[in-house]
This record gives sequence, structure tokens and C-alpha cells, in this order.
Amino acid sequence: MSARGIGRGALAEWSGRAKAPGRIHVQLDSVPSTIERAWLGALSGAGSRVMWSGDLAPVMIDAQPIASPIGGTRLLIATPAGSSVVISDDVGVIDSVRAQNTGVALTLNSAPDQLTVRAKSSVASTSKLDPVLLHGILVIGDAGWESKFVVAALEEEGWKVDAFIRVAPGVDVTQGSGAQIDTSRYSAVVALDGAASQYASRIIEFARAGGGVVLTPQAASLDAMSPLRAGAVDRTTSEPRAVQAGGPVSLATLTLAPIASLRSDAIPLEKRAGAVAIAARRIGAGRAMQVGYEDTWRWRVGGAEGAVREHRVWWTDLVSSVAYASRDQRMPTTSATDRAPVVGLVAAIGSSTPTNKVADMSAAQSDSMQWLFLLLALGLIGEVASRRMRGAS
Repeated sequence: MSARGIGRGALAEWSGRAKAPGRIHVQLDSVPSTIERAWLGALSGAGSRVMWSGDLAPVMIDAQPIASPIGGTRLLIATPAGSSVVISDDVGVIDSVRAQNTGVALTLNSAPDQLTVRAKSSVASTSKLDPVLLHGILVIGDAGWESKFVVAALEEEGWKVDAFIRVAPGVDVTQGSGAQIDTSRYSAVVALDGAASQYASRIIEFARAGGGVVLTPQAASLDAMSPLRAGAVDRTTSEPRAVQAGGPVSLATLTLAPIASLRSDAIPLEKRAGAVAIAARRIGAGRAMQVGYEDTWRWRVGGAEGAVREHRVWWTDLVSSVAYASRDQRMPTTSATDRAPVVGLVAAIGSSTPTNKVADMSAAQSDSMQWLFLLLALGLIGEVASRRMRGAS
């Protein structure tokens, strides 16, 4: 039994039969709804051999709230390279992009109630996520421009920042409560240099308990921080021509201490001229990010117009990527979600069957019926002949 497309009428008709159809094949132009997929799965469970074919684009959507005071949503879409993807929310189309490699990654400034992604005839959707509960950020560093402007950048973006600033050996100035380093108070710790050495064991335990840590080259070079490192701190490099020419400082011209010999569980997140500039890894329940850029304050004070904002956004993006944030549980949503429709179809009735194989199976079934009819006819002829021979005798 074959059908082009699928509808509730056909499903009801197949289900209402006294005996389930032996074979059902549907040619699909779009992914059936969750109810229709469940219905097909029930028919398969009742004894029907359910198959499908069609050029359906696999697509999967995942949306997570960004751990940042300004909020937002991080959207990940998995679909084949080259696919045209249309992203929409409750109001309408947000963006249209073409997938690279294995999908698309987007950052949305809003947190829509419903997000929908369309790739060809496949549509994936997800509902509004629980908001996150953020704590403060702890910055540890020597008194200097880097500590000053990292604290300023995070505070300008809305973070509540505490700081342990070393002004002399054994002398620290504390901004904030100076409380214990744990996830009940802090979402992340930023270690800028050797001042973090005396707090290393507490920072490591903080990460293992779920906290986020950002290490700059000087902090990552500390032996005490080795459990958190994504890799070795390599010799520094820079782009002297741009700086010597008196051009504006940018992220591309900052001094870089590349991250070399990455650990097996480390993931490179950014490269510059083939060298790993940023990498991250899991530490227990938390995450640690190692950054190769040095003296980022030069970008803020010596950059082009907009450098202050770029520096601020860059630092808050780093912290947001690792920050610990618990979920504020809301009432269960009534919005429908279908994050991976083609995966749901395969889970219900199996992978697609090429049309030519379905045709071969139909031809084989037709041949079997012809042979069966011939055998029955021969048997009937034999029975008639036998009766006549018995009568003649």
C-alpha cells in the first residue's frame, strides 16, 4: 500500500481495518507532525511494515540562554553544509543564513517564546527556556591597567564584580565582600597574572564544583594552575608593523602567547595565523578557558572608534562562555517543541527506503502473487481433470 504524503484520513483508514496492512509506503515532501509520526509507529507496532522515502533535510535546533546580565540566546543549528536556513520567532523571520560545515551558530539579543528553524521542507522548533540566575564575577590580578580595565569592562556590561588586587607582595586590596570563592557567590573567576597563585587551590575546587574560570597567559603559566590549563603557554608573538605604523590597536594586533600542545580534552575556540589563541576544557562540573592575548587594555585605550565597546563585549563573551548559572524554574510551557523532526521520524519507523528499492519490492511481491495464482490454477485444473477421469472410469 503506497501513498504520496500523509494525512489523518489515510492514517485513520489504515488503522480502522480489521487486519493491519502488510506494507505501507509513504512518499514524503515534508516531515510528518509528531502525532502523525507516533501514529505511523503504532501501525508498525501492529504488524505493518512501514517505509518512507523523500528528500527531507535533517535539521536540529538547540537554544540556550546566555549567562550574561544583558541576556540573550545562543542558538545552535545542525544541518548539512550549504543548506539555506531560515530562523523565525513568534513575530516573524529573524534571519536567513547558509550553513557552513555542519551547521549554524547564532547569538540573539532576545529570548523569544518560540524559535523555529526551516531547512528545505523540514521544520524544527523549541520553546522558551528557563532564565538563568547569575552571581558575581571575581577578578584577581596585580594593580595595573589590565586589572583596572577588565573590571571596568565587566561592570559596564552589568556584571557585579569583586576584585582581589595585589598592590605589593603580601598586600591585597579587596573590592567587594572578599567572601569565599564558591558557586553560591560567583559565576566565574578571571585570573589575570601571578596574583592568582595564592588562590590557585580554591580556584581549582571552584571549577570542579561547576564554576567558570578564565586564565590569561601569565596566570596560565603558573605551575599551581596546571590542572586548569588547556595547553602550554608558547612564546609570545605580535604584529609589530601595525603598531609601529601608528595604526589603531585591535584584537588582531595584540601580543599573543599561543596555546601549544593542547590537552586531549581541550577544544580550540579561536586561532590567529594558525596558532591557537583561545581554548577551553571541562574541569569536573565546570569549565576553564585559556586566553593567549596579553595586555588587552591596549586595545581599549589605543583602538579605533568603538574599541571600548568591542573590548567590553569581548570580555563579557569570554566570561559568559564559562560562567556558572543555575536555572530559574518556570511553570511548564504549553508550547509544542520538535527539536529534531527527521530524527523523530527515523526513531518512529526507521531510515528512509530508496524509491527504486520500494519498486523492486513491489515487483517482487507482484511476481510472487503471479506464481501463487499459477499454482492455484494448476491445482484447480488438476482437480477437475481428476474428477473427469474418475467419472469416465
